[in-house]
Amino acid sequence: MPPMLERLTDIDNAILHAIHDAFQSPAMDTAMTFVTSLGDMAFVWFVVAGLLLCKKEYRFYGGIVIIAIMCAYLVGELGLKNIIGRDRPFLADPTLATQLIALPESFSFPSGHTGSSFAAATALCFLPMRHAWYKAIPLAGAACVAFSRLYLGVHYPTDVLAGMALGIASGIAAVYIARYFVRRRKKASRPEGDTF
Repeated sequence: MPPMLERLTDIDNAILHAIHDAFQSPAMDTAMTFVTSLGDMAFVWFVVAGLLLCKKEYRFYGGIVIIAIMCAYLVGELGLKNIIGRDRPFLADPTLATQLIALPESFSFPSGHTGSSFAAATALCFLPMRHAWYKAIPLAGAACVAFSRLYLGVHYPTDVLAGMALGIASGIAAVYIARYFVRRRKKASRPEGDTF
């Protein structure tokens, strides 16, 4: 392992142990296990997208959420994880292995739970809301999912930071992708000779 990456991993491990020492308790075990389960397969975010799709005026935003999650999945899970091939923290340090959830067998970088959560949360920030501060709610939810991955010791902090960056980028990209297809559909539906 290159010295720089070794040093980074040492810092990552120190942060994980600090989180465990500061927050570990039966109540947190229960809470973090539940929170991380909401991010399994982006479950909670697909539920939110499904609810948005049920209302015509919000259907566009439901589509954005789904596109954002898929972008994060394709780039993170199918791309970066297999290219970088970083092992999970508990493989390098068995003291981090948890019995609260099934230990993931996939690679660690970037965090898929974090990527999909921030992708969906970023997409939801484009949803028209009565009060701007409402947009903090999905972002806070995504942050909780991200923290749960650190608490459970299944991701390094840098995995989570990369997942956040990927998720935010995916959420923004999803808006442009959705708008592109909407414009194409509108253009295709115009009668021939329509110059508007």
